[in-house]
This record gives sequence, C-alpha cells and structure tokens, in this order.
Amino acid sequence: MNTKDLKCFQTVYEEGSIHQAARKLYITPQGLSKNIRLLENELGVQLFERTKKGLKPTEGADFLYQKAERIVSQLEEIEYGLRQLERKEIVLRLGCACGVFNVIPFQLILDFMERHPMIRVEWCEYSNREVKEMLNASRIEYGFTVGMCEEGAVIQRRLAKREILLLVWEGHPLYGCDRVTIDLLRDENLILMNENFHMFHDFRKACQVRGFLPKIAAKTADGPFLYKLCAQRIGLAVIPDFMVDDFKMEGLRAVPFEEGLTWEVYGVFREDNRNFETIAAFDGYLKQNM
Repeated sequence: MNTKDLKCFQTVYEEGSIHQAARKLYITPQGLSKNIRLLENELGVQLFERTKKGLKPTEGADFLYQKAERIVSQLEEIEYGLRQLERKEIVLRLGCACGVFNVIPFQLILDFMERHPMIRVEWCEYSNREVKEMLNASRIEYGFTVGMCEEGAVIQRRLAKREILLLVWEGHPLYGCDRVTIDLLRDENLILMNENFHMFHDFRKACQVRGFLPKIAAKTADGPFLYKLCAQRIGLAVIPDFMVDDFKMEGLRAVPFEEGLTWEVYGVFREDNRNFETIAAFDGYLKQNM
C-alpha cells in the first residue's frame, strides 16, 4: 500500500466516479481503474460497486476512507523525514496565520533564505486554525500562529506581543476614556475581524466569561474596511495596535482595555521533528534575530 493508491482511492470515493476522479488527478480513467484494482487485490476486499448512479462504496470502502487520511499523513511524514535525514531534499514549509507579517518582519525570512541557500523555503498564509491543523498533519514544518497551539506535542515560543485596542469615534461616550472595560461594551454594536482571525474567538470568549455575547454589527478580513465602518459609526472596532499605524485616525481614538487584552504571535513546530536540520536552522535563526 502506498500514498499514491490511497489518494486515488480517496478521490474516487469523494467523486463517486472514475472519470471525474481521473480528471481531478490528471490521469487516465484506465490508469485510475488499475490503481483501484491493485488496491482491492492487495487488501482482498471489493471497494466499489457499479450502479446506474455511479460507483457505490462498499462497507470496506467506508471503513478505509475513515482511516485513509491519517494513514496518508503518517506515510508522507515518514517519507519526508527520511528525505530530510538523508539530505536528498531540504525543504522548509512555513504556514503563517493571517496577519502575523504585521509584526514578524518578512525580511527575516528573506534573510534566512539568503544565508541558507541549500534550504528551499516554501510559505503561504492560512487561517490560524488551518496552520495548526497543517502542522499537526505534517503538511508544514513550522508555523506562525496567533495564540498558543494546544493541539499535539509541540514546541512553541512567543515571538511578538501587541496590545488590543478599541477604536471609538468622536462624540461617542467612550471617546474620552483613558481605558475601557469589556463590560462597557455589553450593549454596543461592535466590528470585529472575522472568524479566520484568532482575535475574533479570543474576544468572544472574553465577553462570554463576563456573561454576554458581543453584538456584532459587522465582521471583515479587511483592516481598512473595519476602520471605514467605525468612521461611519456602524459600531466600535476591536483592533490590534499595529493597525493604528495604517489609519489616519481623524475623528477616531484607539483606547486600551483595562483587562490588558493582547495579540500574540508564536513560532511552533512538532516536538518529534525538532532534530530536522531545517527546523533547527530556522528556529535558531529566529532566536538570534527576534
């Protein structure tokens, strides 16, 4: 059993059609059918039945599909780990939660790449939840997350900490306050960064602890739009302090919270990968430069 055959099986199971799955996998239907037959012969079980509506998974296919994702992840992790240890391929895959490059200078990554030309660095931005899931599934080696990663055995270190503020328009009763409390927002319309951002969930939990759910007038992934909505008095906006540098702040004030709410970025990697050359080099570089 190999990852290729299992991925073929997963795609056929999800598509319910050899032809549709073949198009998705960029292989011929004949080649895909052959892979499925080889897998059936190896397992000694029929995986699909042909019906007028397409392929129908058998009970064995249902069981295999439930287990396949974990098996594929483990096999890929083993293959990648062996390649790393044998130095046949040196790749560092970074997963970055949305917004972290506001406080983690991207130049750090560029400098690391320049100093370590033998390491091919791949990076992409994802939601905070996706970064944690990808790290747990070994689809990335190193993650930049907002807030601590509580899933799995990981090593993590706080790289940056910024204050969370309340954006208030001139004329609002809270405009002149030196500080505000979460309780003062119980009946206020609020504008938040959306669910893809860790701050949304943290702030919602902070309100729940005080016995209420925030009245969310709008959610967005766009900082300037959040600023614009607040300026239009749609609601008060909850923002990390680095956003203030991007706004003109005409007729608006950013007020700290009495509770000292913070927005924190962590560097995180799996404990069982700590001896990978790429991770050791990158984590050591961040320790020296952050």
